[in-house]
Amino acid sequence: MTSRADPFPGRRLLLALVAGALLLASQSGPLLAEDMATARAAMARAADYRARGDNRAARIELMNAIKAAPRLADARLAQARVFLALFDAEGAEAELDRALALGADRALVRAAMAEAMVLQGRADAAIRWLGEGPVPKADAGYAARTLGRAHLALGNFDEARTAFDRALQFTPDDSLLWTDIARFRTASGDQAGGLQAADHAVELDANNVRALQLRGELTRSQTGLAAALPWFERALGIDPNDVSVLGEYAATLGDMGRMRDMLRAARQIVALEPNNPRGYFLQAVLAARAGQYRLARTLIQKTGGALERVPAMMQVEGVVEFELGNYRQAIDRFERLADAQPHNRRAAELLARALYAEGEHEALLERFRPVANRAGTSAYLLTLVARSLEAMGEGQAALEYLARAATPDTAPLLRLDQDDEPWLLADAARSAPRDARAVIPYVRMLVAQGDFATAAEFAKPLADANPGVPDAQMLLGDVHYASGNAAAALPLYDRAARIRLAEPVVRRLSLVLRDLRRAGEADSLLQSFVDMSPANTGGLRLLANARIDRGDWAGAVAALTALHAQLGSSQPILLTDLALARLRAGDAAMAAHDSRLAYRVQPANPLVTHVRGMALMGAGDAPMLAVEMLEKAGALQPRNPWLRYHLAQAYAAAGKPSRAMGALRASLSLGPFPERSQAAAMLRDLQGQS
Repeated sequence: MTSRADPFPGRRLLLALVAGALLLASQSGPLLAEDMATARAAMARAADYRARGDNRAARIELMNAIKAAPRLADARLAQARVFLALFDAEGAEAELDRALALGADRALVRAAMAEAMVLQGRADAAIRWLGEGPVPKADAGYAARTLGRAHLALGNFDEARTAFDRALQFTPDDSLLWTDIARFRTASGDQAGGLQAADHAVELDANNVRALQLRGELTRSQTGLAAALPWFERALGIDPNDVSVLGEYAATLGDMGRMRDMLRAARQIVALEPNNPRGYFLQAVLAARAGQYRLARTLIQKTGGALERVPAMMQVEGVVEFELGNYRQAIDRFERLADAQPHNRRAAELLARALYAEGEHEALLERFRPVANRAGTSAYLLTLVARSLEAMGEGQAALEYLARAATPDTAPLLRLDQDDEPWLLADAARSAPRDARAVIPYVRMLVAQGDFATAAEFAKPLADANPGVPDAQMLLGDVHYASGNAAAALPLYDRAARIRLAEPVVRRLSLVLRDLRRAGEADSLLQSFVDMSPANTGGLRLLANARIDRGDWAGAVAALTALHAQLGSSQPILLTDLALARLRAGDAAMAAHDSRLAYRVQPANPLVTHVRGMALMGAGDAPMLAVEMLEKAGALQPRNPWLRYHLAQAYAAAGKPSRAMGALRASLSLGPFPERSQAAAMLRDLQGQS
């Protein structure tokens, strides 16, 4: 049978396509309809999960609700709040925008959108959102709290206080509100008030993960790292996948030296949120500490620049680039860090070091010579300024800075580092006598001028009005201590330490206790502080100095070695102290090694040169080099009797008894020193042998 050709060969295909489309439409119609029952059920389950603190499960249920009813604005609003609880501000903003597009009332969106703006660092936008209209009564406290957070982010403390006070009128028992109040009080300097507010937040809701996290952060700064861990662990017991708590927990573990545990927590962050920058940053810190700088840079790149404005990231990234020899990139990071934290001495030193390494001597001198002209400048920065002056052909000017670098600055008080005119400082303090930001610079200036009576007139009202602010208590203590009244300073320093046991108050307390002949208490305080905060270099230095003072050389070596591990080999005085401690502890070979590193950094420093000679003499394998070092140190400090005695020992070891006797007579003629009796005995022995 033959078939007749179809005069319209495409007709059958067209009919088939039309039939298929009609069939598909008849089947897909119910799928495209809003499945409100399914959506509402998923939303109810999400609300239950939220009530139990499981925001991740709530997010999944709300995704199901949105899938069932894509045009349901309520589901979008609920999902936005879950995203905010998970710190996904961009996701929250997107859901809120969709809700508005679906016809949601702008008033319902306003408070949540403002919080999304705050979390993204757009505080101005948050304030605009909250100022454009009303919010539902149920959101009144939430909106006022978010307004307070926005003003706090901008540094508007008065406006923030007003907003938080208003929030208390609506939701006085809101644990999250009290958590934000605790952060506000802490940021404004009232650590005691912040701690009280955080405790109240926990009392109101023992499962408030944010309050528990903050309590851990405050404990970490108040009493140390180990004491903070239980708070973080308690929060993780409620929500083991809370990325914010995991970040603080990991950072604390790292500062305690528990690197494996820190790495485990950092990897958990990345597993939970593959795009979370903090997880990669924490791993980068670990890699940098292990000297794996290329790996650290790779991990930093994975943050996608999300943390580029965070000071800790600026510092780590700068160190990594410096160690890889990329000094120009390191300068860029350290400049941003120093600009963001103008009173951070470590940041200044890192920037100066990078400028020097890059050969940017003019830029170094322009920025840091005025700083070096002030009292209280670190020996390291003074040395870098001097070396840059030498590189610019100003060798004579460099000698002044080198001489200052060689003379330790033992003044215990914070230096006046403001460039404001005195009358401006006075006017500011008189206008706001209970505002620490106005009073402290003026009082410091008065102390520097020796006007202790006027300084006390301003410092005492500030301390009385701010019993929970450690800086206010320390300021009045500084006035008393600088005027010679250590007994009056002690209770003020002690009060500040009970609020927040930080390195500045520990330093003051230890000094006062020693002045009051309570050295044992000072030593216990320093040991306790280092045990609580082993990563605090200031505490380690104080402990090392205390051990040196009492002749505990093994203990001094332990503390100085830990300090060296953190600061590296760029600190000549640290290396010199370590060399001397090793020498006294009987390890002459390592003493020679450390003294060589110190001499390489600062060869014009008489103490560095002196100890270098002592270490070489102790090692015994280069007697003439030891003589050369000690002669050089003697030329730099011709009236140092202790140095002359060691030079005599070096002469004797090198077979030059007549020179040894001359050096001994010189040492005995220059006055008392700890080894004077040994010098006299050595002179008698040499005279008897001649």
